[in-house]
Amino acid sequence: MAAIYKTDLLIIGSGLAGMSAAVFAANRNIRAVVTGGAGGFEYSSGLMDLWGASLTKQYEITKKPWTMLEKLRDQDPDHPLVRIKKETIQQAFLEITTALKHQGLTYSGYEEKNTLVMTPFGTLRPTYRLPSAMRSNSEAVRKKEPCLILDFKGLREFSAVFVREMMKKNWKDLRAKTLEFPDTRLQKEMFTPFLARSLETGQVQDKFLTLIRSAVKDETWLGLPAILGIYSSEKILNLLEAQTGLKIFEIPTSPVSVPGIRLREALVKALENTSVTLLQNQRVTKIIPRPKGEFHCEAGSDINPVAIRADALLLATGRFLGGGLYADRKSIREPLLGLPVYQPENRNQWHSRNYFDPSGHRINRAGVKTDDLLRPVFPDKRPVFKTLFASGTILARQDWVRTRCGAGLSIATGFKAIESYLGLREQPVEI
Repeated sequence: MAAIYKTDLLIIGSGLAGMSAAVFAANRNIRAVVTGGAGGFEYSSGLMDLWGASLTKQYEITKKPWTMLEKLRDQDPDHPLVRIKKETIQQAFLEITTALKHQGLTYSGYEEKNTLVMTPFGTLRPTYRLPSAMRSNSEAVRKKEPCLILDFKGLREFSAVFVREMMKKNWKDLRAKTLEFPDTRLQKEMFTPFLARSLETGQVQDKFLTLIRSAVKDETWLGLPAILGIYSSEKILNLLEAQTGLKIFEIPTSPVSVPGIRLREALVKALENTSVTLLQNQRVTKIIPRPKGEFHCEAGSDINPVAIRADALLLATGRFLGGGLYADRKSIREPLLGLPVYQPENRNQWHSRNYFDPSGHRINRAGVKTDDLLRPVFPDKRPVFKTLFASGTILARQDWVRTRCGAGLSIATGFKAIESYLGLREQPVEI
């Protein structure tokens, strides 16, 4: 027999768009249910980008996200981010980072500009908000004082030598070294989540401190792959710095991403004992709109079915990887409700002949178009349903990977969607 839930709002998708919307809903005491899988957090850097691509110089990054968004307003007024006021985006970032700070995961940054962070590829990446374990990353890059970059035997996700080789032209006092992580002599291959979980224990922390002291020469900075714990990264960072006298920072790694896992765990904790129910690893498979405006949804599996009756829906299902969009040989469709999808007229227009075309590939701008309340619309701009909303990367006319705006898009549109839902609930309007 299926478990049955009755809720005011069902948030479909547990990536950053869905989980941040859930936090905003909880802060407003909205009764909501969240469904979805892992949400792609393991593929996330854990950084919160707002806008990182220059709109004036091809192939370049920018430290001025708000200036670029103003330029984007003239170039593409239908982009989801420029349809949201600056003050609203700022409020969304403040609210989500405050919630994370209460769970022991502090994010910081500048109000008007991006911070440049060293990547595992020896390049610099712009981001709007970064976790405390990476805060000194940008300072080390800027000052270029003597710095040691460490990696560990058997770890394929990060190479200290590669980082040094890519950055040594502009940073002469950069040294790389490979060490054997404590208690891993018999392991041929390791991954950052394993090392991070190991560092949660005091015994491994003590051995790790001894390891660091033996490796450092005259350096004042120490760079590590992102392994400083899953749940206690700030405490572990503070302990290591206090015991060594070094300024220590993490460098984000390729998947599986420890900072991404930390972010998800903190968001899950933020929803505990709130008005929001999180149904982890329960994907919605079917949605049946009802005549009175509510929705009947089926989730889970044949073995563990779940039925959810909701007055409103927020679609935060992502794009192709998350299952929010599906592409066959001829077209792109939205699989749950069959919503209209903004897309090129034919498949020949999906991709540019130049893989690195600075204007991007048109398929990456496909998605669901919405009205100003973030409700999916028909081609004539009528909302498909009065109480159906969409947020995150399923939205049309944005290329979040190329423009480095994924987190900002998810957070800002999740916030806007919750505001829109609340406004309609408190002051119903005739459609």
